[in-house]
Amino acid sequence: MISFLSARSSALRLAVSLTRSSVAPVFSRPATASLRTFLTAAPLQSPAAKAKSQARPKAAVKSKSKSTTAKSTTAKKTPVKKGKRVKKADAKPKFDRKLMVPPKRHGTTPYLVYLKEYMSDAPKDQVAVRELVRAASRGWSNLSDAEKQPYSVPVQANKEDYERRYEEWFRSLPPGYLRQINIKRKEKGKYIIRKPKSMKSPPHNGFIYFSSEYREANSGKNLSMPQIAKDAGAAWKSLSESEREKYNNRAREIKDNFMKTQSAA
Repeated sequence: MISFLSARSSALRLAVSLTRSSVAPVFSRPATASLRTFLTAAPLQSPAAKAKSQARPKAAVKSKSKSTTAKSTTAKKTPVKKGKRVKKADAKPKFDRKLMVPPKRHGTTPYLVYLKEYMSDAPKDQVAVRELVRAASRGWSNLSDAEKQPYSVPVQANKEDYERRYEEWFRSLPPGYLRQINIKRKEKGKYIIRKPKSMKSPPHNGFIYFSSEYREANSGKNLSMPQIAKDAGAAWKSLSESEREKYNNRAREIKDNFMKTQSAA
């Protein structure tokens, strides 16, 4: 390719020099015609060069098509109208605060029974509550055991009343309330709410009832709890199968009765 270009340039120089000189042309008409066709003819290309030249316009066409498609897509895009934002519904369920408060205990000790009676009789408008509590503690310490005995009578009744109210409140809780109550109480550093004693499943093992009887029978020996448990385990192993079955049947009956009462409630 380079040799062809150099030959062509030398031919051009020769033609220019012939036209400018006053000397008559040396070449004949056929020679000048062939020279003219050589100068004006298009250069021959190799097959690889032809492939490259044919590939370039296609790339240009592709780029043009891409630009036209991009323009069409931009032209098709219409401005989106911004409407009012729809508020999403709250995922968290709403809880009734009044239902989340457990019932309060009243008079679970003899002193609390005395304090309640003392506060109801004392004039609250004239004396501060703190002073009334201090005076009640001094009055309680001055009482004898015989004088304190009447205040211990309603303690058991108050305890039973509280357990009844607590069980009713616990059963009335909808699903998810107990978990939310315990989360709030943990954040405040309070103890978590648990099932009432009446709702707890009784033991289904006969050894528990045997060990309780063994502990009551050997309460006067002044043994420690680990030692009593160890002795009860040894005594349970020494029993025959028929004697163990008696305690196991007793445990099954108690468990069945408990399940019936729970299903009825």
